[in-house]
Amino acid sequence: MWLSPGNRIWLATTPVDMRLGFDGLAAKVQGVLAADPFCGHAFVFRNRRGDRLKLLLWDGLGFWLLYRRLDQGRLH
Repeated sequence: MWLSPGNRIWLATTPVDMRLGFDGLAAKVQGVLAADPFCGHAFVFRNRRGDRLKLLLWDGLGFWLLYRRLDQGRLH
């Protein structure tokens, strides 16, 4: 539904500030990952504790920003 077969999912290994929005996360994609945030790939960011995720995705019309809080467990 969201990703075409040629698109990738990028996972940022360095934790980010979860207060960042569309522009801040797009800047992280360009600066840290050296990728184009408008390419259609999905970029996943996590917080320091590993219990919150944000996914940034460009669909051709605008950005999608998905936020997920894990109630049990953490990402390692």
